[in-house]
Amino acid sequence: MSNSKIYLNGLGLGSLSAAVYLVQKVGFNPENIHIFEKNTETDLVGGSMDASFKMVDGKPVYIMRGSRMYEDKVYCCTKEFWSLIPYDELGSCLDDYEANAKECNMDTVVRLLHANGEKDTGHDLGLGATEALQMARLIEIPESKIPADAKITDYFSEDFFKSNYWYMWRALFAFQPWHSAIEMKRYMKLFYHRMSDMDKMTSLERTRYTNYHSFILPAIKLITKKGVQIHYNTCITDVDFKESDDKRWVERLHLKNAEDKTLDSIEVRPQDKAFLTIGSIVSNHSYGSHDEPVSTTPVEKPGEAYELWQNIASKQTDLGRPDRYLRDVSLSRMMHFTVTFRGNLFERKFQWLVERQMGVQSPLPLTQSPWIMHVHTYRQPFFPGQAADTCVIWVSALGEDNIGQFVKKPMYECTGKEILEELLGHLWGDLNESEKTELLETSYCVPCRLPYGISQFLPRTEGDRPPVVPKGSQNFALLGQFVEIPDGIVFTTEYSVRGAILAINKLIDPSIKPPEMYFGQHHLWDNLKNVKAILS
Repeated sequence: MSNSKIYLNGLGLGSLSAAVYLVQKVGFNPENIHIFEKNTETDLVGGSMDASFKMVDGKPVYIMRGSRMYEDKVYCCTKEFWSLIPYDELGSCLDDYEANAKECNMDTVVRLLHANGEKDTGHDLGLGATEALQMARLIEIPESKIPADAKITDYFSEDFFKSNYWYMWRALFAFQPWHSAIEMKRYMKLFYHRMSDMDKMTSLERTRYTNYHSFILPAIKLITKKGVQIHYNTCITDVDFKESDDKRWVERLHLKNAEDKTLDSIEVRPQDKAFLTIGSIVSNHSYGSHDEPVSTTPVEKPGEAYELWQNIASKQTDLGRPDRYLRDVSLSRMMHFTVTFRGNLFERKFQWLVERQMGVQSPLPLTQSPWIMHVHTYRQPFFPGQAADTCVIWVSALGEDNIGQFVKKPMYECTGKEILEELLGHLWGDLNESEKTELLETSYCVPCRLPYGISQFLPRTEGDRPPVVPKGSQNFALLGQFVEIPDGIVFTTEYSVRGAILAINKLIDPSIKPPEMYFGQHHLWDNLKNVKAILS
């Protein structure tokens, strides 16, 4: 193994976690690990886990493309990954995460906000006997018995989608009713033990700062210091395969730079390995600004990670069906926006609204929002170096086509300021004009549109997603959110990290194994707590 090389595409979480495990647990020679990243060294990297700021009128405006939450049983691979990364001179990223969890005890009071500002604790899940039986049926039915392309609506009645449980569930995981029944089932199984905590969300945990600053950037610093070769302004566009009987190898990588210029290809020897991330939930994203809406102009190509997947799937037909996840943008898109507030007015009013300090509140569903908005707030500062008089929030939205209640336009046609005006209307319908003016004039809202943001939830059938290590593979694995990991849940850091561990286990070091998943339905106490929660 001393002279073998590892090739990875992109500095997303799949590649980063593979590189960290190879260096920290396998003892692989870092100088023989090569990562090809399409951005330049001065650009922001980290895939969908980026976070940054830009200067507007001499003041920083904060931006990020995602917000993630954690808990102690589901995210076992993620936490092991954090334990391998130095955070500072005091300890690892996991040490800092656990210290922050102790300092920030979650205890939600206002779990939902209904029409006319009606507060709801969420204690009443709104599930009757019929809905409880529907949930039990989906959890217990084997995946092999679920028809191809089955939707969540195939297993639940209309009343389920009007329940507090659904509103809270959707705010946490971004499911839509037409999404995959299999993905819904997997989430229900892995988060079964947390159903009884759906209202208080005391089990919810977050990193101290953004995910990018809390573990992505430290991971990049670690592997760079160790000597991993990161090739910026370069991406893998295609690979050549060699086959013999029932075995196959990747034997060549084709490269280009950000300007679409073809670069010299790389020979991949039989002893070398290629770990390829396929697909991306942030491909073709577009930003707006406080004064401009997002771009909705269709693009010619779906992005490099999809392009790579399409190219390899055209040569090896069992390596998934990328076009299945690109088939209908109206089913896979989402919007979100990051708001930077100056002064303490928003923070003060929000804390009064939810009856808790900023940072101990679960995501807040605005159940009557036509744009299906969910408000994520954090303990401040959420960005390193953030000024004391600044507050940053992030809001997801799943109904961009709908006409707003206060701003009578589809969300995608609205400027950041108009989007913020809609948000303020739902939070405080009785907001006086002076406070509204102050909030709008001392803030900056950056909207973002993700055409494929929730594409991994689309209904699917067997073969749409390839395994991490395809049948017969001798030297290549596939990573990211579009591979098939039995019982795993996409749209999580856990999925990307677990995939990287499985690739290493199968192709490099069988002693490296992912931790076992926890299924609460097999534990009596979890079942008793959930029955009590439904009946309460």
